Amino acid sequence: MFVISTILLLLPISSVGTTVANPPPPIPGDLIPIPGTGTPIGPAPAPIQTVPIAPPVSVYSIDKIKSGLIGSDSLTDETLTKEQLLANPRYWSYDGSAVAQNAPFDLFKNSQGLFIGVKAVSNGNWAGYFAVTPNTDAALFHAVITTPVRTIASNFYENGLYVQTSNGLINYVTCVSVTSSFGTVWAVASATGDTNQATQFKVYWVDTSPDQPLTRDCTIITNGNNYLKVYLDNVLVYESNNLDLQMPSPFNAFLEPQTSYAGQMLDGTYKDYYATSDESIKVTNNPPLADSVKLVDPAGKVIASAPVASGTAILDIGKNHMPLNAYIKVYSSTNIQLASTKSPMNMYGGDTYSVNLNPGL
Repeated sequence: MFVISTILLLLPISSVGTTVANPPPPIPGDLIPIPGTGTPIGPAPAPIQTVPIAPPVSVYSIDKIKSGLIGSDSLTDETLTKEQLLANPRYWSYDGSAVAQNAPFDLFKNSQGLFIGVKAVSNGNWAGYFAVTPNTDAALFHAVITTPVRTIASNFYENGLYVQTSNGLINYVTCVSVTSSFGTVWAVASATGDTNQATQFKVYWVDTSPDQPLTRDCTIITNGNNYLKVYLDNVLVYESNNLDLQMPSPFNAFLEPQTSYAGQMLDGTYKDYYATSDESIKVTNNPPLADSVKLVDPAGKVIASAPVASGTAILDIGKNHMPLNAYIKVYSSTNIQLASTKSPMNMYGGDTYSVNLNPGL
């Protein structure tokens, strides 16, 4: 972990198009190690368990009683210009320090995603432009982020998903790419400060392997207080429940590129955004003989499993892309299947399901 406690950044922004008091400032580039010294991340091999997928005749049904989906946007469903997006922003608001600085920025949307471009007015002067969500009580945030180049001639370019408290403080956590003349690295970091500036940055994890992908799937899970978990490409890269994040909910999620490089306009690309109320699903009201609940994909592979305690099973699906398409199956201690959904369900973190007696049986 790299910690700095005396850096002061003050980024002006315009008040047009958003009520955000101050967006996430960039991470000082000298806190980020250069690429080429580490090992690429990858999932640890795990034994693959399979089970029969055909549901048995059962006196139980499994019904969804609560949705955990807070918001979602593929960001690939239409083609719109900057003028069209700004005239009718809908779910998102758009703004950034580039506006007040009169720095060049761009914004458009097509089948590849939402493109946000920015260029510094001069080398060393940070400028940013962002899309930001309304206030949300979500706990899990996801987006696919693409950085346009692997290296730049000088200074820094940052591009990421940021989750920030909406109470006016600068405080945020981020999954972000950092590009310099040395290359591009991906990092997990946070910042805290007051309503105008960040006074402390913390870098929790950095991928320092060479030739990292420029497109990565990022999931941030946090309670804004002490808990942070981050998956990159569905691999857990950081988890802690002993932090001091100082980020009371509700939150705002930002999709934002920021740059101190004046050599060219650089577009960050974003797609597949979603936010959910939790990283787990609950299966409640399990029958007395129920011992475990499993999530099983259409090919019969067990994706997740959890014990039943006091009639409820809680299954963590945070690392999985959502909606997760799977059967819910309930088993006894002798591995007899007691109940199953008739077909795979599309599940989001925070969903709650109930096991009920079938009417008339």
